[in-house]
Formats: sequence, C-alpha cells, structure tokens
Amino acid sequence: MGLPIDIGRKGALWFGVTGLLFAILLYLADVDEFLSSIGRADPGLFAIAVLVGFSSLLVWALVWYRYFQRMGIDATVSRTVRMFLTGHFLNSITPLGQFGGEPIMAYIVSDNTDTEYERSLACVISADILNATPFFTFTLGGLLYLGIAGSIQGLLVDITILSVVIVFLGGLLAYLLWSDNDALGAAISRLLRVLENRFDRAESLFRSLQERVDRIEDAFQEAGSDPRFLLTTAGVSHLAIVAQIVSLYFVLLSIGIEPDFVPLYLIVNLSVIATLSPTPGGSGTYEVAFSALMTLFFPVELATAVTAAVLFRLTTYWPGLLVGYVSMLTLRGRPTPDGAD
Repeated sequence: MGLPIDIGRKGALWFGVTGLLFAILLYLADVDEFLSSIGRADPGLFAIAVLVGFSSLLVWALVWYRYFQRMGIDATVSRTVRMFLTGHFLNSITPLGQFGGEPIMAYIVSDNTDTEYERSLACVISADILNATPFFTFTLGGLLYLGIAGSIQGLLVDITILSVVIVFLGGLLAYLLWSDNDALGAAISRLLRVLENRFDRAESLFRSLQERVDRIEDAFQEAGSDPRFLLTTAGVSHLAIVAQIVSLYFVLLSIGIEPDFVPLYLIVNLSVIATLSPTPGGSGTYEVAFSALMTLFFPVELATAVTAAVLFRLTTYWPGLLVGYVSMLTLRGRPTPDGAD
C-alpha cells in the first residue's frame, strides 16, 4: 500500500520561491562567470568531495541504526540506510525546510519493521534531534571563538542571536519530549479534555487520541531515558559535520582556493541555519547564505562564491536525493503520487 504525497499549492509556491532565489543569485553573480567557474573545477578533487560529502549521510543513518537498536526495532544496517535516505528525500520535497517528513517516515519505518507507529515516530524524531545537534554545538563553538577574537559584528551578530534562540528552543523541546515529568503529555491531555467537553458525541474519538498520546509519550520517555546513550550517539553524529568540512575543503581546492580550517568550519556550520527556511530542503536560501559567507571569509567574487555553494550542495545534498528516491522504491509502504496505482 502506498502513502500518497500531495505537495499542494503551498508546496508549489515554495518550489517557485526556491527557483526565484536561484535566478536572482545567478543574475547577481553573472551567469557567464558562474558557468566559467564551474567549468574550471578539477574533476578529480570534486569526485573526492562527493565521496566524502555523501559519507555524512551514512553517519546520520548510523545514528538511526543505533536508535533502532536502542528501541528494539528490528532493522538491518542496509534497510536502515535505505529508510534514512528515503527520509532525506521526503524532507527535501516537503515545504518545511529540513523538517516535515518525520511523520511519513515513521509510517514507513513502522511498515518495514513491524513496529507500532508511535514507537517509530519517537525513534525517528529523537534520532533527527541528535543528528541536528552538531550543527548548533559547532556553530556556538565557532561563534564563541569569534567572540573571543573580537570578530563578531554585522551579520554575525544576527546569526549569533538566532543560533542561541534555536538552541534554547531545540533544547527545551528535547527536554519536554524525553523528560519523565509528563509536562508535555499532561498539557496535551488537558487540551483533549477541554475539546471532549465541548464535543460530547466524540467521546470515543478523544479516548482513542488520549491512548495514542500516552503511547507516544511513553515511547519518547524511553528514547531519552539513557543520558550516556544520548551523549555517545550525539558524538557519533558530529562526525558527519567533520565529513562536510573535509568535503568543502576539496570543493574549494577544485576551484583553485586553498582554504584555512577556521573559515571552512564557520561556513559549514553557520550556513545550515538557512536550511530552516520553508523552502524545500532549505534550497535557495541555503545557497544565498553560503555565498554570502564565502564572500565574507574569502576574497572572492560572487560568481566564485555561488560556484562553491552549488558544488558543495552537489556533494552533501543532491546525491542523497537521488539515492533516497531509489531507496524509497525498494521499501514497503512507500509514498506514491496522488492518483498512482
């Protein structure tokens, strides 16, 4: 049985916004200069960048596998990788940036591992929280370095404030999901009781919803019950960012730039904030932010900065979409377009 995906008008709108951002960026950079810069890239160095960049996705898939083992979900490494890459693909076609595909992926994990949906949802979201952690720990570390060096000014001030807010909200969400104090579950239960009192004839529906909330709450509490597991697994996910930094190093070498470590570190981690935009996969906004950071940290023309942004995404993002789509076709309960058999 396929699960239909309907991108809808809002999704189409954000795909249009993505295309518009690319068009504006290429216009400002000069299309001819951009194409010339792409043509000068060294194929051998770029191939290394692709291999290293794609390995970051495999590291994140390993985090999923560790969580599956932790939660007693029966899945081989191969199947886990395919499910993760499918999730990467789904998150990139939903109009919610890098988020939005988790409920669909929980359905696919449940269907492919014979696990109840609530448990799969807790596992997928918890693993994705840990996979997002390195971007913000590395980002705050980089901003702390710049602060000590007295180099935070202009755009970096705004990025610092936004990073702190995101880390605080993300940490609060993780605490509420994983904590055994029942605060989040109790709040949802109160809301359900209020609604039940207003709609007397839907008592069985609200009872079913309450049972599902209880199962989800129990699953999240189990997912976050072992601090040592959370720390070690988050440590594993940091290797993905190291791989991306190495990938960017080879990307820049391929277009004739010999970079230092600090700019690489900062560009990879600061630019990820742009993926939180509502464009599909953060596309468009990410390339704009990446290009701006390139011109901030390196004495390069905008065309070269855009080239680096596009090539870097070709190593860490677009290959995952292609492989993710193919992986999706091998799974049970895979999403299918509306109207498909």
